[in-house]
Amino acid sequence: MTPVNPARRIGAALLGASLVIGLPAMAGTAPALAEDTTTTTGQAAGTAVAAPVAYALGERTLRRGDTGADVAALQKYLKVKYSKVTRTGTFDKRTGKAVRKIKRAAGLKANAVVGHRALKAIKKAAKKAKARKSSSSRSLPRAGSPTASKRYAKAYIAQKYGWSSTQMSCLSTLWTRESGWRYWVSNPNGRYHGIPQTSSAVWRPLGYSTSRYMRSPEVQIKVGTHYIKKRYGTPCRAWAFWRSHHWY
Repeated sequence: MTPVNPARRIGAALLGASLVIGLPAMAGTAPALAEDTTTTTGQAAGTAVAAPVAYALGERTLRRGDTGADVAALQKYLKVKYSKVTRTGTFDKRTGKAVRKIKRAAGLKANAVVGHRALKAIKKAAKKAKARKSSSSRSLPRAGSPTASKRYAKAYIAQKYGWSSTQMSCLSTLWTRESGWRYWVSNPNGRYHGIPQTSSAVWRPLGYSTSRYMRSPEVQIKVGTHYIKKRYGTPCRAWAFWRSHHWY
């Protein structure tokens, strides 16, 4: 028997193995890698998606339509002076109106654009408004007894609404009929309470809890005069309505 060349035996074995497991039989043709045959769409693999930039107040110029935490911070300053501004985080029409008013008062171009100079003016206006409110609240007399509550109301409506002593006379008569200026009383059906005899539908939207409203004659006077201003315009108009209907 003719002996088999060892090198030829090894070659035959490799050829057989390639046919069994599907490897290329010809030298120089390597199998494709999985990454080479994978189809990707959109962003290239391995590239991170950039997160939106979060700006602090003062890091960029703000305009109508801008959104973000810096806009909410701006609205916090504006709200001190203009209570109708809300912290939505969106530079809306109401925010722009407040900005224009402050810039006009500061001698700046009265547009709704907030750069460094405008921001400085806004912060200054907010600081003054906060100090003025704090000083005003300290100057008001304390309420409590009917007589003390009348003194407080007279000072408060003059300061808050500019109402005259004539309007205070109407208010005094109106609330004497309603409650005798006693902050702890409720009407027989338990729906209306305090000096102005208002309901929770009036004080809750203003941010007052029932417990705070019921224990504070100052809060009751604020709530009651807010209701009169919004519904009738003045205490004398509210009193005129009461005389015809016996409620207001």
